[in-house]
Amino acid sequence: MSRKQLDLDFNRGRKLWILHQVSPLMPFSRMARVLRAIDDVARNESKVSLTHREISAYDGMSVPTVRRGIEDLCRYGLLIKDSTINARGQQANSYRIVWPNLDAIANGEPLDDPAPVPEKSTQVLKAGGDHHEHPPDHSDYPPAHHDQAPPDHSDQALLYPPLKPINTPPPSHQALVTSAPAWSVVEEVLISEGVGRASPAVESARSRGCVPAEILQLIEFARSKPGAYGPGAIYTRIRNALPGEDPAAGWPPEDEKYHKNQRQAQADRECRRSAQETADRRAKRKVNQRARQELEREYGPQLDRLKRDELLDFVRVHCEPVIVRALAQNPDIHRSAGFYRVTLLEALRDQATGLPGEV
Repeated sequence: MSRKQLDLDFNRGRKLWILHQVSPLMPFSRMARVLRAIDDVARNESKVSLTHREISAYDGMSVPTVRRGIEDLCRYGLLIKDSTINARGQQANSYRIVWPNLDAIANGEPLDDPAPVPEKSTQVLKAGGDHHEHPPDHSDYPPAHHDQAPPDHSDQALLYPPLKPINTPPPSHQALVTSAPAWSVVEEVLISEGVGRASPAVESARSRGCVPAEILQLIEFARSKPGAYGPGAIYTRIRNALPGEDPAAGWPPEDEKYHKNQRQAQADRECRRSAQETADRRAKRKVNQRARQELEREYGPQLDRLKRDELLDFVRVHCEPVIVRALAQNPDIHRSAGFYRVTLLEALRDQATGLPGEV
């Protein structure tokens, strides 16, 4: 598709109508959400530079949801993504919405099959995960803790990420694990963990051929899951330890209270995320409402004074054919708040100022 085709004159009203029409036709809701987020920033610009985190802030999407939405849109030919440098001198992505393709879908053409995912992308994903699949977005901030919560109902696969087996011990504190720790250090650490019979546990591990560093790794694993293993569970695991074992293996069942606390913590994170999303949506609505109120205050009386013939003459010159047809069928369609009234108010504003504005 040529640059000329991409830069067809789609005014603000036309773009809003297209987004409204295609939203229910998208295979995934995240595609429509990402389109709205990019259009909200771009407005009348054909290209805009954004990071994933800036897009996610639009309506509380998670960064993984944004990434998947962008990938889907690019595969369906509805978005073009290029590497660029943003205003802060950081590497980001520039995005160009392919309005002619969206316009065709809005007017009844079927959504084309997506382009196949390149083999290289699949290999990178297996080797390094989502981070390495998106090299242009190094300017995105590191994911905050709340980004690990489920992004939306259309991305259920992210709710339960695959667990990786622990092949190496969790990182140990420098003061705890040295290059050659003594058994006395192990015994002291066990006592500090509340293990009353530390000496028999240590002697059993020694007799089985374990070294102090291996037992300290077991203790560190227990510490990495606070509340999962009590002193009795730690004692039993160390007493039965064998050389070269995976520190994550061989433990008795985790304490039910630990699982309860984990579920509560997850529920708390979800509650905070939901509250933040609600607050963000309300703030966005307030901003849009103020903009519409300003339009109404400035140009509402002028719009209401126009007679039918005057209004039709005006929209034929300044509006898309879809607006002309709607007014021809229902001359009073613009008198109630909504898409058509906002579009006409914008057109009056653009005529008065000579420049297209934003709402």
